[in-house]
This record gives sequence, structure tokens and C-alpha cells, in this order.
Amino acid sequence: MSSQVTTRALTPVEGELLGELADPGSPGASRAAASRPGATTEGDASAGTTASSDVPPRHTGIRALLDGGPRGFIRGLTRPGALGRHRALILGTAGIVALGAVWQTAVGLRILNPEIVPGVGATLAELVRLVGLPGFYVTLGQTLLSAGVGLVLALVIAVPVGLALASSAWLRRLLNATIDALRPIPPIVLLPLAILAIGGGLGFKVTLVLQGALWPLLLQTSYGLRAVDPLQTDVAASFRIDPLRRLFLFRIPAAAPVIFSGLRLAASTAFGVSVMTELVGGERGLGSILAIAQSGNNVPRVYAITIITGLVGLAIAFFFGRLERLLLPWQEATR
Repeated sequence: MSSQVTTRALTPVEGELLGELADPGSPGASRAAASRPGATTEGDASAGTTASSDVPPRHTGIRALLDGGPRGFIRGLTRPGALGRHRALILGTAGIVALGAVWQTAVGLRILNPEIVPGVGATLAELVRLVGLPGFYVTLGQTLLSAGVGLVLALVIAVPVGLALASSAWLRRLLNATIDALRPIPPIVLLPLAILAIGGGLGFKVTLVLQGALWPLLLQTSYGLRAVDPLQTDVAASFRIDPLRRLFLFRIPAAAPVIFSGLRLAASTAFGVSVMTELVGGERGLGSILAIAQSGNNVPRVYAITIITGLVGLAIAFFFGRLERLLLPWQEATR
């Protein structure tokens, strides 16, 4: 007896199912085909042709970008797994290109004053010229050195103090008012005091970087350690594991993702404060050449240094993101 397929309008659910069946890479294609009422076998080619011709196949990834037009382009970018691990890079690059196009259009139409806002071409040309100077990398290194030293000192101070605050309720009550009073003070407010007390040089910059980077790292360390599930430490204590081993085997690994988020924020803050101290305090670095360009009315160079500062900040964020994935592989697996 030959099977017959009745042609009728498809419901949305059936259309979605047939779209999955048309995609050979769908993991549930063979299982869904076997369970569908009236499903065709390999020997019944005519019925299978009739069913698959009613609904176009669902393409994913690059095929969707090429065949789907603008709508397929957007769907292909937003569909999970469409471009894999390169999707964020492509979208980020597209955003930067779009911003540059809007910038150049606004300057070309004189919506923005070209004497105040140079075009993209002039800015990029000055950026390339600046990067080609031999002394530029020495200047950049001075900024990164003060930011790095201040960040390391903040890490050395914040982790033990955060651990102590997380472990002692009376110590938190003792220091909470002091921390809440000092934390909102921006480093630029302390700059005149630092100049009077320390003078210039690396120590002046490191002191202000430390003041800016310490607080986010300290608070995140304290919050992360306090948020550890007490059941873990109670179970470890029931097995008579000493407190020091409980700290390094249970509490710190459990709080590490929160501590790393504070470290990323502190690193960005350290770099920004380092540039600020050079810009206002006159120390050598990216901030100092930015101040020189501004005083000389070299507008393209001002914008070029600003872009370089943003790119360095992006590189810092990327570095600490990669470091977190390297040191905390279990955190990446749970995302």
C-alpha cells in the first residue's frame, strides 16, 4: 500500500520543525523525522520532496549572511553559533567603522567645526606619524610603568585587607566609616597634597594610582570572600581541614571570579589615573605629550593621543580577560 501525503497549510510549529529537518547539521533532525506522523522513509522520495519543498531550509552562519539579504545578515550575526568566536570581533569592528563614518560625515558636512574636530583621515595620519616616533614607546612605557607598579601595590594591600574584612565583623564595623569617607575622593583632588608631600617623579604617580586602584579591588575582594557558600567551609571543617588550607583550597577559588572583576576595574582605573597625573602634574608619559599638543594647538595630535589612550585601555581589558580565562578555566566553562 503506497503512502499518501495530504497537502495542507503548515502551523508555525510544523514550519519551525521542518526548517530544522532541512538543515543537515541540526542535531535533532533524524530523531524529529522518525517521530513525525506520516514521516517519509528513504524509499518514499516523492513524499519527502513534497514536504521539503513547502518550507525553505534554514541556513546558518555565513550562508545566512550571503543568501538572506539585510535581514539574513542581521539574523546570521545574532544567531548563536553563526560566526562562532569571531562574532564579537566582527561586530566590534563594524561598530568602530560606523562611528568613524559618522564622524567623517559630520566633519564633511560641517556639522562639526573642522578647526575643532579634524577629519578621520587627518587624525589617523597623525596617529601613524606619532606611533612612528622612536620616543613614543618610551613615553608609553613610563605611563604603563607607573600604572603597573600602583596596581601591584593595590593588589598586595587589597587582598589581605579584604580577607580580614570578610573574616571579621567587628573589623568591618571599625573600618567601614573610614573606607566610605576615603573611597569617593578622586585622585585629582589629592594631587596638590601629593606634590607637596612627595614631590614629582615615579613615587608621586604611583601614590595617586594606588589611591585610585585600591578601593575597587579591596571592596570586590571583601564582597567575594563574604559571598562564599558557608556550606563549603563547614564541610571542610568537618573533615578537619585547617583554616589556612580552607582559605586557599575553598574560599579564594570560590571568590576568584569576583576578585578578578575588581582587578580588571582596578587595572583600567590605574591606567586612567596615570594619564591624568601626567596631564595635570606634568610628569612624563602619554598625559604630558597630550598637554603639549593641546598647548601647541595641534588638534589632530590631541585626537590621535586620545585614540591611542583608548586602544591601550582596550588592550589592558583584553589582557586581563585572557588572564582570567587562563587562571580560572572552570569559570569560563560555566558561562
